[in-house]
Amino acid sequence: MSDTAPLTGIFLMAHGAPESTDDIPEYLKQIRGGKESTPEVIDIIRDRYEQIGGKSPLREITAELANRLENFLNQESPQFKVYVGMRNWSPYIRDEVKRMKEDGVKKVIALCLAPQFSTWSTRLYFNAFKEALKDCGGEDIDVHFVGSWANHPLLIDVFAEKYQEALEKLEPQKPESIYTIFTAHSIPSESIELGDPYDQEFNKTVELLVDRVKPQHWYQAYQSQGMIPVPWLGPTVESVLDKISRVGSKTVLVVPVGFVCDHVEILFDIDIEFKKYAEDRKLKLHRTESLNFSPTYIEALASIAWEAMI
Repeated sequence: MSDTAPLTGIFLMAHGAPESTDDIPEYLKQIRGGKESTPEVIDIIRDRYEQIGGKSPLREITAELANRLENFLNQESPQFKVYVGMRNWSPYIRDEVKRMKEDGVKKVIALCLAPQFSTWSTRLYFNAFKEALKDCGGEDIDVHFVGSWANHPLLIDVFAEKYQEALEKLEPQKPESIYTIFTAHSIPSESIELGDPYDQEFNKTVELLVDRVKPQHWYQAYQSQGMIPVPWLGPTVESVLDKISRVGSKTVLVVPVGFVCDHVEILFDIDIEFKKYAEDRKLKLHRTESLNFSPTYIEALASIAWEAMI
C-alpha cells in the first residue's frame, strides 16, 4: 500500500459507561431509548458506581487498547487507523463514524468488543453503525462486520493465560480444590427462544477454554441481569455459588469470558457483590484478570482484522 492510499479503519464498538455519577441519569436515559429512570433506579446505579470509585474505566481502557492496537498493526507501515465508538455514551458510534468518513477511510473492519454474537447486543451495535454511515453519507465505505470471535484461537490463548496466572496466585491450593465459574452477561430468555445463538456462542468459548485449562470442577453461569421485569437467561452466578457451597468447597474462581475489560459488571458485580455473596456462604471468591490491553489480546484483535481483509 502506498503512502497516499486510504487507510483501512478498524472500528471497535462497546456499550459505553458513565465517567461520573452525575452522568448516570442521562446514561440510563440513553440505554432506555429516551425514557427517564425512576429515582430509585438511579440511586441503585449511582451506589454501584460510587463503590467502584465513582466512574467506569471503560472509555480509558478502550482508548488505550485502540492506541496499542493501531501501533501494533502499523509496525511496518501506516496502513490502519483504529476508532472507538460507544452505543450508549461518549464517544458515540455516530460521531466516530462521521470522523472516520472525514478521515477518508474507504474500507473498515467493524467489530463489537464482546466476543460472543447476540442479537441483543452485537446486532444493535451493527445497526447503530449502519445508521451512522447513512446519516453521514458514508454508504460507499466498504464495511466488513465481524459478528463473532467467540472461538478465535488467540482469544482462547489469552483467557488461558489469565486462568493460569490466577491459579498461580491461588497456590499452594491444589487445582482440584478450585471450583471454576465461567460467566457471560445475561440477556432476556426470550431472545434465545427467538433464535439468538448467544448461548451457543458462550458454549463455544467455554468448551475450547475448558479443553485447554482442564478445570476439575466447572460451571457456566450468567451475570448482570437487567432491571426490566422479564425472565433472564440463567443459571445465575448466585445459584451456582449456592450449589458449590453445598458441596463444601472453599475456593471459587470466576472467569468472565463474556467480558474483555474492567467496568461495572466486573468491578462491582463480581469483585464486590459476588464476593460478598460467596463470603456469606463461607466461600472465597477470586476472578481472573480482565484482558484490558494484554499483548495476546491485542494480537487477537489484530489477527481478526487481518483475517477479515483476506
